[in-house]
Order: sequence, then C-alpha cells, then structure tokens
Amino acid sequence: MALLAGLAVGVWLLRFSPPWRWLALLVLVLSLVLCLVLGPAGIAWFGGFISGTQAGLAWQHANKRSRQPAKPSRETTNKAEWLVDGRGLSTVAEAREAAGAALRSLDGKLRGRLAVEHGSARFEVAGGVGLGMVCHRNADADQESSWAVLLRPGQAKDESVDVPMGDATGFIPSRFVNDLGPVEAALTDFLGNPGSASLGPEWMTGNDAEATRLTTF
Repeated sequence: MALLAGLAVGVWLLRFSPPWRWLALLVLVLSLVLCLVLGPAGIAWFGGFISGTQAGLAWQHANKRSRQPAKPSRETTNKAEWLVDGRGLSTVAEAREAAGAALRSLDGKLRGRLAVEHGSARFEVAGGVGLGMVCHRNADADQESSWAVLLRPGQAKDESVDVPMGDATGFIPSRFVNDLGPVEAALTDFLGNPGSASLGPEWMTGNDAEATRLTTF
C-alpha cells in the first residue's frame, strides 16, 4: 500500500499539481520524513514516490508533444508553385491576382516592396505608386550578377531621384524609376514566362542592375 501511495503522489505532483514551486519541495521533505519514520514502509513509500515522479514527468512531456502542431512536410512546402511576398500560391491565376493587388498597393512606406518567386526565377519591385518604382527580374537568381533592371526611356543618365522603399530611401538614376503602367506590364510578362532568359531592350543587366536592387537598401 505504501508503494502504491507513493507512486500515486509522485504522478500527481508532476502531472496534476498546481504550479507552485514550494509544493514540490514540501512533498519531497514530507516523503523523506515518512521514509525515516515508517521504516520499511517508508522506504517503499519513497521508492514509489520516485517512480511516480518519473512516470508523471514522462506523461507531461507526452502531453506537450501531442499539443504541438505538426510541421508541414517537405512535400506540402514544395507544393506551392508561386510565392508572392512569401505567400505560397498553387496557380498562376492566384499569383497574378495576389501580385497585381500587392503592386497597386505599394505606397513606398508600409508597403514599399514586392517580391514574386517561381522556382529560381524572381521578380522584385521597390517604391510606391505615384512615387516611382524600381523593377528587377531574374530567370535564375542562383546565378550571380544576372539581374536585369527595367529601363524608363527618355531619361537623362546623370539624373537621380529619391525613391522611398519602405524602411529606406534609394537615390536612384531616373532612367530606372518607372510609373505603374510599365511595371504592371513587366509583371504580366514575368507571370507568363518567369524562366525567360531573353529579355527585351527595356531591360538592362550589369553593375547598375545589381546596385539598384531593393535588397541593397
């Protein structure tokens, strides 16, 4: 009986007792006292108590693990073909709707940047509607120095303007700062053919493209 009683107290202490720090110390002291006072029965009590605390601890850990949400499998994570600002989307129609809405909501402040991903292809915009936007794309972002920046025709090479980009402001050559229309057209083209390595004359590669990317600010 003493063994079973100690076992029950040990389980209760670790699994069901109130979260009072002094309670565990009190029960431990009482168990030691009973061990000394009751002799063999006290030893049985204390042995049952120790076993009960171990069982209660294991029960507690098992209960915590059962409450933790299951982590998504690699198969589920990779199911999304498109990412728009980190949000996974399964179809190009969903990506078009989400990216278009995000682009039109850019204000250069709280919403100062947009990123669209499809495999290794990337499309990035920084700035705001009415404030000017800098647009980049890449068919394979894993390749260094392969980014292209969208040009705005008719702009002087030596003129630069401030472009707010959320938590930073870029001093960008005006020939790389576009209005909403050309950027929307560039986004549509990217969504239709994200892996295209053959871009039109409105795209420029090289050091300027790398230097004006939003991740450099």
